[in-house]
Amino acid sequence: MRLFRSTLFRRLFVPYFLLICAATVGMGVFAGTRLRSAFLDERRRALGAELTLVWEILRDAAAARRLDELGRLVADLGAGTGCRITLVDEEGTVLADNWSEPAQMSNHLYRPEIAQAAAAGEGQSVRHSESVGRTMIYRARRVEIGDNRHAYVRLAVPLDELNSELRLLYGGIAGFALGAILVAGAIGFRIARRQSQPILQLTRLAQSLAAGDLGARSDLRGPGEVPALAGALNSMADSYQGLLAQSRKDSAELLTILSSMSEGVIATDAQQNITVHNESAARLFGFDATAVGRPLWQVVRIDRIIKAAGEVLRSPQRMNLEVGLVGGRYLEVCVSPFPAAGAPQGLVLVAHDMTQSVRYQELRKEFVANVSHELRTPLTVIKGYVETLRDGALKEPERAQQYLATVERHTQQLTNLVDDLLELSRLESQPDLPRAVSVDLAAIARKAVDLLMPAAQKKNQSLTADLARVPVVVGNPDYLERAIANLIDNAVKYTPEGGQIIVSTREADAGALVEVSDNGIGIPAADLPRIFERFYRVDRSRSREMGGTGLGLSIVKHIVQAHGGSVDVTSVVGKGSTFRFTIPRPRDAKTA
Repeated sequence: MRLFRSTLFRRLFVPYFLLICAATVGMGVFAGTRLRSAFLDERRRALGAELTLVWEILRDAAAARRLDELGRLVADLGAGTGCRITLVDEEGTVLADNWSEPAQMSNHLYRPEIAQAAAAGEGQSVRHSESVGRTMIYRARRVEIGDNRHAYVRLAVPLDELNSELRLLYGGIAGFALGAILVAGAIGFRIARRQSQPILQLTRLAQSLAAGDLGARSDLRGPGEVPALAGALNSMADSYQGLLAQSRKDSAELLTILSSMSEGVIATDAQQNITVHNESAARLFGFDATAVGRPLWQVVRIDRIIKAAGEVLRSPQRMNLEVGLVGGRYLEVCVSPFPAAGAPQGLVLVAHDMTQSVRYQELRKEFVANVSHELRTPLTVIKGYVETLRDGALKEPERAQQYLATVERHTQQLTNLVDDLLELSRLESQPDLPRAVSVDLAAIARKAVDLLMPAAQKKNQSLTADLARVPVVVGNPDYLERAIANLIDNAVKYTPEGGQIIVSTREADAGALVEVSDNGIGIPAADLPRIFERFYRVDRSRSREMGGTGLGLSIVKHIVQAHGGSVDVTSVVGKGSTFRFTIPRPRDAKTA
């Protein structure tokens, strides 16, 4: 019984045993099928002859449609022949039947044998009868009954007799098969037992190699195929051990390269099923890490990329395309066939995130447009007044002084614009703050208040300072003073005469907080998200009249961000605005 526990023994013995069983059963089935076919052919021929005789007897009664007489004749003939006899008119109505009541029988026009007889003159079938509940052999014939009318005569016999004979035959075949199986099983048992031991050893060797034990080897020696196979397995194990080590090394290098790439990489087979991808591809195209094995179109839902992949497989030529927006990103995608030469066996997609480049281009265009717009107005004014002076206004001293004052004002506006642009450029181009020292923001705020006090007094505004002790921060004091001064200057410009401006400092969780609040005209809620953008003005004409360049708040934002801080604003139209920024404290900072 131990041998039967061996998979190898069962693989040697069971197929041989099953083959004998299958051959024996096949011969029995073939013999039974031939006998059944011969019996059916004989019964069909007999039914055909009986059909002719039955119709000759029923012809007159059928032509006159004497149903009672037809019923008696059909019953007598059926008892004499042992057949079921059915007479059906051309519309499928059963006129007579010796096994069932005609009135209770359904329309027979579409019974298979009737349908065949209607089409070809005669029809036959072997099927289960719904009327009598038995399997029958049917034969039907279309007959003429005069006046261009026809009917169908059908004879049927049950298959009980054939089934009885088949049972006897199958019993004999089963006995013969049992004997053959026993003899074949004994022979197969001896052969399998003889061959199983060395092959079992090789099986254990192969299982060990498959499980990763590359040090396993076979000690079978001698002539014959099995020892030769053992030697081949030993050699294969040696080669496989070396190849596997190299493959693991190459795979690790490839995965390391892919994971370190900022570009998204996706490789597919010839059916466009994904075989490998890196994390950057999942991030750029917005799919999860379980994409391996899935079709490309399910993961990358971008029609242009899917069409390009199909074209590259057909061409095959590399294609480059730009797509966007994909999850808020602009992508440059290169689709290449793999391998580069020969018939493509797959694709390699490399996606590069072009979002920053596209945004830089848009910002550059917007910047050029804004600078051009800001320069055009003062230059136009200056040009106009210069032409006026040249045309004779110089001869009128009073008007000439007015024109020159206007030219000077717009020239100063251009100077301020250029200075602010240069300041922004320095802030953006310097990764580190110049002259970063310890700074007391309260003292810096005091200097900015003193600097802007004359401007506030000129408009009869109340400029007050509420400067609490704050942590010492590290930064550039000139830049920080410029940021606070810009906020105070904005408050002075956009607060009506007699208004109130409060500059305060206090300690915050993140560091030191500076706040400039006023009760001026306020800022609409729709403009708040863009208030720190370059050249953005809520009221452009009013800002220019006040000498603003549209860069003051942008400079504030860049200065605060350069110090690692954050800036925000809250405002209500008609009630005023509050600008605040926070500069983080260094780890060892103390309150000033």
